[in-house]
Amino acid sequence: MKITLANAEAVLDEALRDADKLHSRELRKVIAEYIEMQREAVKALRRKLH
Repeated sequence: MKITLANAEAVLDEALRDADKLHSRELRKVIAEYIEMQREAVKALRRKLH
């Protein structure tokens, strides 16, 4: 399960980098907020597993 969580974090990082290339500032902001929510969910899941 730890490998999967690490992969999830890597995917979030990659998605944020891709979002930074978008022209729409508003869309970048919304995507960044969503990614941050997902990071928090991954952290919460990590805490539950340990």
